[in-house]
Amino acid sequence: MMLRTTKLFSSSPLSLGSYFRLRRLSGLLLSGLVSAAAFANGISVTVDRDEVTIEDQIALSVTVEGSRDAVPTLPDLSAFEVVSRGQSSRMSFSNGRASSSVVRQYVLIPKSKGTCYIGPATVELDGALYSSKPFQVRVHNATTRPDKSRDLYITSRVSTTTPYVGQQVVYIWRFFRKVRIGDARLEPQDYGGFLVEELGDLKEYRTQVGGVTYVVSEYRKALFPQEVGELIVPSSQLTCQIVVETGTPQRSLFDGFFGRTTTATRILRSREIKLTVRPRPAPPKDYSGRVGTFFLSASLSRRELKVGESTTLKLKVSGSGNAQMISEPSFPHLQSFKVYADKPDGSLQRSDSGLSGTQTFSKALVPLKAGALSVPPINLVYFDPEAGSYRTARTESIGLIVLPSDDVEELRLTESVAPNRGKVAVRILADDILPSYRRVDAVRPPQGVLARALPSAGLLAPPILFLCALGLDRRRRRHRLDATIQCRRGALARAKRTLKAIRNSSSGGADLAVATQTSSC
Repeated sequence: MMLRTTKLFSSSPLSLGSYFRLRRLSGLLLSGLVSAAAFANGISVTVDRDEVTIEDQIALSVTVEGSRDAVPTLPDLSAFEVVSRGQSSRMSFSNGRASSSVVRQYVLIPKSKGTCYIGPATVELDGALYSSKPFQVRVHNATTRPDKSRDLYITSRVSTTTPYVGQQVVYIWRFFRKVRIGDARLEPQDYGGFLVEELGDLKEYRTQVGGVTYVVSEYRKALFPQEVGELIVPSSQLTCQIVVETGTPQRSLFDGFFGRTTTATRILRSREIKLTVRPRPAPPKDYSGRVGTFFLSASLSRRELKVGESTTLKLKVSGSGNAQMISEPSFPHLQSFKVYADKPDGSLQRSDSGLSGTQTFSKALVPLKAGALSVPPINLVYFDPEAGSYRTARTESIGLIVLPSDDVEELRLTESVAPNRGKVAVRILADDILPSYRRVDAVRPPQGVLARALPSAGLLAPPILFLCALGLDRRRRRHRLDATIQCRRGALARAKRTLKAIRNSSSGGADLAVATQTSSC
């Protein structure tokens, strides 16, 4: 082979020196070609996989050779959610020449299944436009791959996909993992068209799926659809850091002690869920919006009492469903009692099965006459979504014995002490609650001119008193600072004293002269 190669250059036998010179020349040519290839400008795009599931992500790298500052133009990636993971640059030297490049990292999260076409990325270097090669990515459903082959994934489901308006739908979200994670962040979800109630805090437990043990984080919500038609329970997105073994061999004692691990960002998404919300049938007369399963009970604190005394009627409504909307059932009119309502008392219970609650309504009943009286049955109408119809919970009639009061007279608010003609003294037997006024005309304006003028006078008095005090203060200051006024005041005081002395003295001439001399300033 060597002799045939040398014949291409010379027809004479090749000397040993020529052989080494030819070998050195071919080495220089080869290194030049390698250096030219290393310094060539261009752009390339690579992905770590071209076939994923809807819950996976793709690591995309864009490498620009020839510049560390050039910014490439990415292709159309509308079929993915794109998350930047930073960039790294490097510079190398060969045969006295420098070469630079930059690698930009991205994470692509598929939005839907199917085949996605990724076109070329472009970059401009030294006035020339370079582009990468296009490629395709196939996205499958997550169910096409067994769960045990995944390190971590999330699931979501609902208790029913065909609820009635106002029916409770339990939403269950779970995060499965068999690797160490850190800094997990769940993006908030927009539950448009639903009333949302939390069903407890996030809880964690262990379970097995396909013989593989996973740590599961789970939370539940109660969703109450408020519109008829198709509603969407949104998908969830979880971003977390997973701990990855680097696989680098141990080179020192400290490598084994501290561990040679790194972290990688993973983004998981669950599927969105479509609900078909059905309308409720036409409601009966006493229906007030309760949807679920409810129970009603009634009790009296006293079944035997006297006229004028009171007993407490308690109505207890309990059940599951939209328990936060439990309202007072329709209460019948009781002609033989005075009825005073009390503040209701209630509570909500949250469990894995959903939202439930209890509401207690209390009323004080005061019988107006003696005899065998009764509280008639009380009805509670609700819609049962399991049966798809309205149902009525009803209490039994409650009887009570009312005895006459200790007084011979019937129950009155006042009683005459001396029943004779003319003015009569009375004593109060019982107090009643004053009537409540709900209209504005119940507040009467004051009558008479004086009564109407007093409020205005009260409003005007403070500024008038303030102005008077201000004037007196200014006058006092002016008199204190004006020397002429002070001199006149002094002269007037001395003149008064002199005149008083003249009146009291018998020698008026001498004193008059003195007064004349001392009266000048």
